[in-house]
Amino acid sequence: MTPPQAGALRLVARTQGARIPKPPLGLAAWSPTADAIAVLLDAGAPSVASVAAQLPPSTSLPSGTPVFVLGKAAVKPSFWRLFAGDVAMPRAARCTALLSRGYVDIGADADLVWGHAP
Repeated sequence: MTPPQAGALRLVARTQGARIPKPPLGLAAWSPTADAIAVLLDAGAPSVASVAAQLPPSTSLPSGTPVFVLGKAAVKPSFWRLFAGDVAMPRAARCTALLSRGYVDIGADADLVWGHAP
């Protein structure tokens, strides 16, 4: 499936001090003023409930706003982080979390999951 086009993406993350990933979709940089958002999840239990709790409610966004959920989760900075790899979040949990928060037109590709505010 092909992800929707986004000229710019704003990164939303709860973990402070985490390593910021490169933007997806071939974008060069994150934009703090972009309408489309990408969510960097916190590493932890990869359950639907924990992923859904980190997503903005679909009703809080303008209709049609694309929301992308990144496949790798943020790990809090620590000494041991130097030796740990990235934490992958299951695609099924991310898609189901978008659905449970009220997003529509949900899709996924190899590492990216997306939906739109209704």
